[in-house]
Amino acid sequence: MSAAIKPGAATSGLNASGVPARLAQVPPAAPKPAPLPAVVPTPAPVPVPAPGADAVPAASPEPAAGTSTQVAPEAAADTALVLACKQKALSILKVRSPSIEDLFIDMDGLTIAKSDVSVGDTKVRYVMMGEAYIQRERTDKVHRFLCLTGDDGKVLMTFFTER
Repeated sequence: MSAAIKPGAATSGLNASGVPARLAQVPPAAPKPAPLPAVVPTPAPVPVPAPGADAVPAASPEPAAGTSTQVAPEAAADTALVLACKQKALSILKVRSPSIEDLFIDMDGLTIAKSDVSVGDTKVRYVMMGEAYIQRERTDKVHRFLCLTGDDGKVLMTFFTER
């Protein structure tokens, strides 16, 4: 036998469903929408040239102060040295192993050092050290790379070793 609750009787903390009020689930409050901006900005209209008028190309914006769109002469010289080393090494590697397709030298991790030493009568001007990836038909592995250049960017020696 269940006890019926009489209307108007004290329910001692029960809600209308007969569940204690402290256990009843309360739906979360609805989120408030973000306020709208008072004025929405609109882009400026683009002027249209009059028919028959000669069109003058717009000037390109100037680079910001302290920046340059030109490559520094040192960087261009370094790139030329690395390219010379790559071409020489690739030509030698392809003779020894025709399965080699390409050689990728990691420019970000490459160290290029100026040198003023001689090996016998040959002067070494630059030493390059870093990582290179020798790409074969199915694989490419990382290798340590060394290249010595002499006067006028002549490649004296390239050397690879597996890591």
